[in-house]
Amino acid sequence: MIVGTLRIQPSAGRRRDVVDVLRSLQEPVLAQPGCAAFCIYEEQGPDRAVVLVERWDSEETLQAHLRSEAYRRILGAIELSGAPPEICFDHVSASEGMDLVERSRNRPSGNT
Repeated sequence: MIVGTLRIQPSAGRRRDVVDVLRSLQEPVLAQPGCAAFCIYEEQGPDRAVVLVERWDSEETLQAHLRSEAYRRILGAIELSGAPPEICFDHVSASEGMDLVERSRNRPSGNT
């Protein structure tokens, strides 16, 4: 699995435009083969950044997405940024969920 994270700090007055572009792409991108998630977050901190988190099943499906018209529009949203965007693609080989929490919490005291 590949997790892509894009953090955009929109120029003054452009935050709503960035969010609108990303929201307009949410359903079409989720319909692309291999897309497992397309989540948009609006930070409330001083940067008021907009964060896009995508999950892709494989390198091939991510590459197809990066060549798509939808990604061209994401690049357009990046152009509305007042600062260089932060972009990262993490290649995940394993993941755990609640079972990790339970194993960790059920360890005897003193074992960390």
